[in-house]
Amino acid sequence: MDGYLQTGLGILVSLILFVVGYRQTIGARKERAKNANSSVHRAIMRRMVLEDYAPAYSDVTRLIEGKAREFQVSLNLLFSEEQILNSLYTEVFDSDLISPSQRVEIEKRLGDCFTIIENEPSKATFTDFQQLRFERKSMKDSLTAMVLAASMLGAMSSILFKFIETRTLEVEWLLSGVGVLVASVAVLTSLSIFRKSKEVEFSPSRGSVQIISSEFESDIAKILVKNKFDFTIEPRVGSLRPDFLVRHNGKVIAIEAKSWNKSMPIHYMRRILDYMNKLVQSEGIDQAILVTNKNADVPFGKLDNENISVISINELVSVLKNAA
Repeated sequence: MDGYLQTGLGILVSLILFVVGYRQTIGARKERAKNANSSVHRAIMRRMVLEDYAPAYSDVTRLIEGKAREFQVSLNLLFSEEQILNSLYTEVFDSDLISPSQRVEIEKRLGDCFTIIENEPSKATFTDFQQLRFERKSMKDSLTAMVLAASMLGAMSSILFKFIETRTLEVEWLLSGVGVLVASVAVLTSLSIFRKSKEVEFSPSRGSVQIISSEFESDIAKILVKNKFDFTIEPRVGSLRPDFLVRHNGKVIAIEAKSWNKSMPIHYMRRILDYMNKLVQSEGIDQAILVTNKNADVPFGKLDNENISVISINELVSVLKNAA
């Protein structure tokens, strides 16, 4: 019975130390990032409602960078300009405290920023990849260090408990401490995985959005190269810039890549659909294809324009060959 009590005490100490350490380090950093995002949102909303401010894309960028320094968090942990504008649009649209005429005017001002984003989407640079990779590795190393440190202290506490009780030190207690260490590592690792799965954000951070989007576009490019399609990346089509332009069997097909793996806000998908309509109306474009992740739920229903398709990345090759 004493052995079970000793083991349980060691694991409990490890668990308490890990939770406290997590909240004081990684948890505190995520809380600061959350507060910084809220501060950016509130600042722009106040200016739009009280001062008829028309948000400029560059202003939003500068404000995000300033809030990152103010709250002492990495810029990659904050929302992107598009995510901030989306949240502003949603609040304005849902608010009953804003008069209808003011709501329409604010939505028009936000629409100008969305036009810039759609025509000139931001792309992650190699430096962005390197910085985000370093930050993720640093967070992973910190989490691993906390698991090991808490487990070792828990194992030591279990041995110390027995030593204080008997005033002697035996080899079997050391073996018991090793068992507590292994059990604590297993428990804390499972807890870390569980917390990570529960903390997945509905809207990924600024860095994650750019990296995921770039990786998704890279996957599409690899598929096009592998199947020997003639294509160009981000060509200029009038005032628009689709992600890819494929020429196959005499047809020109524009491809827009969106790394969605969940349902998106209706107003956002409506803008994307309007963008796709503009693509097929452009001179020299025969068809337009919106490519998403295989798990994306895009409730467009039946599209009015038969030259527009919404498909998953797994369907890309067959759709391109059939379309041409």
